[in-house]
Amino acid sequence: MLSERIEILYRLLQCNNTEIARFAGCTSGNISRLKSGSRCPAPRSRTISLLVNGIYGYADYENMLASLQELCGAADESREAVVPALTAWLYETDKASLPARIPVPKSRQEKEARRKHFGTRLNQAMNLLELTNSQLAGLLNIDDSLVSRYRSGIYSPYGNLPLLENLSGVLASRAEKLGKTDELAALCGMENPDAEAVSALLFNVSEEDPSAFAQMLLQSLDAFTPQEAPELQAPEELPAGTADLYWGTEGLREAVTRFLTETVRDGGELMLYSDEPLGWLTGDKHFYSRWASLMSVCVRQGVRIKIIHNLDRYVPEMVEAISGWYPLYASGMIEPYVFLKERSARFWHTGFLRKGAACIHGFFPAGAGTDRWYDYITDARRLAVMEDEYGRMLSASSPFLRTYTQEMSPDFLAFRMKKKGRRSYLVTEFPVFTMPEKLLSRMLKRAHLGKDQRAEMLQAYAERRNLFLEMLKTEPINMLVCPHAEKHMVNFGLDLMDLSLEYTPQDYAEHLEEVARLVKNEKNFHLALLPEASFRDTQLIAMNDTVAATRCLHPLAAFVFMNGILTTSVTAYLEKLMERHAGDRAAILEWIRSAVAGV
Repeated sequence: MLSERIEILYRLLQCNNTEIARFAGCTSGNISRLKSGSRCPAPRSRTISLLVNGIYGYADYENMLASLQELCGAADESREAVVPALTAWLYETDKASLPARIPVPKSRQEKEARRKHFGTRLNQAMNLLELTNSQLAGLLNIDDSLVSRYRSGIYSPYGNLPLLENLSGVLASRAEKLGKTDELAALCGMENPDAEAVSALLFNVSEEDPSAFAQMLLQSLDAFTPQEAPELQAPEELPAGTADLYWGTEGLREAVTRFLTETVRDGGELMLYSDEPLGWLTGDKHFYSRWASLMSVCVRQGVRIKIIHNLDRYVPEMVEAISGWYPLYASGMIEPYVFLKERSARFWHTGFLRKGAACIHGFFPAGAGTDRWYDYITDARRLAVMEDEYGRMLSASSPFLRTYTQEMSPDFLAFRMKKKGRRSYLVTEFPVFTMPEKLLSRMLKRAHLGKDQRAEMLQAYAERRNLFLEMLKTEPINMLVCPHAEKHMVNFGLDLMDLSLEYTPQDYAEHLEEVARLVKNEKNFHLALLPEASFRDTQLIAMNDTVAATRCLHPLAAFVFMNGILTTSVTAYLEKLMERHAGDRAAILEWIRSAVAGV
């Protein structure tokens, strides 16, 4: 029976009526009636066509086309092969069996990772606070077995806000009662282990929701305006410091002011690292402004800076730390890295070194507060040791960011041409390489560009176009577009090209028709149409192990992130958008036909 075959499909794909209905473009009630057996339409009916195309779209998104092809005996994974084979399979009467190996859908893998993360962190906190399953269950008024399943990662209370708040509060109170506030602070990586800090430990969005880090960091980049950077003026004259020791947060600020003032005066090369909480930097607006001004002057005067970031901080703290460096990254004088080793939960370490001149060094128990101290080192032998220590940390780090300015657009193109593998785009308009060459040539000529400039731009177009078509033969390319602007402009900003060119209605219709051809003929081209732009002035290209975030306002720039945590987060973010807005190819083609008719 049809309903039995649908049940087998659901077991293979691990899906439900709502998920299939979204890809089918109909209500879940329609799918439910087919699955329950209350309706059994003919194989050629529109209802079955919607069902089969919805199943194909879902399997395509969840990377399960190979299993679907095996089940129905299709010749290959293309829609043209699978849809008719699956339709015939649904009405066969022979006994059907599932493939020997059933993969886990990618969306289920993310949920499993959430549960494991929560279980690991809860287990650490309970061991620290000497809590048994039955004790915690009693404090939360839940069953002992549920706590056991939480700790083992079988279940997670993610989404149950009252329970989450209660759990975080119970653990924070327990630490205070046992006198283990400092130990819990070290585990959380924050100075004040209140309920919010414990919640961050258990449900850190960088791991609980892998896409959250990308969203927050990219939003901060999108909001960054270069003109808002501190003025590049010489700092006020400050007396040279002579102290060898500085105490607490205020002492660190005083030491840093002395350190950077001496750098402005004498020059040199800076090597920076700190894994302690950033309150010392961001907690006082006046000091933060002075720090930013001093750093800007250092950069202007040619001081090269190496900085090692930690990405195992609480997400908002990570974003705050990195976004504060955007004005400096764009200078090209900064070499940012990411420390690959997990930082100690028991100790904090700060080392700010100016080679051969001075070093601020602190190493103390986490949460030491005003009782911590920092050595201000000028002794040559100790400085040599500090430089060697920093070198070892650098060898355990990986590059974090490379910046391309508008003048470096050919280098940016060359970099992208070298990157292979699957790609995902989040763009405000369809990229130039998705338009016909004749259309681009005609539009460039209308813009009255010189012959040489037109030839250069067409050559760059040809290279990107050829790479795009070549990649489509073997790799999936996801493209998320928000095509709802009042006036449509050619997307030169994605390539750091300073050219503003508006489509005529005929131009835009011609570009859309080429996009429709790609959607129809290229099985590896996946298009999602967004109802609104995710970012105002930022576009993304995710290329396996790197992510390019291009700023499309003057001055144009591309920030190429190379850290695995961030690239994984961006990939998760783009996949979440694709899942939410992915449509059936037939529905997308219909939208394009309507858009062409309406221009």
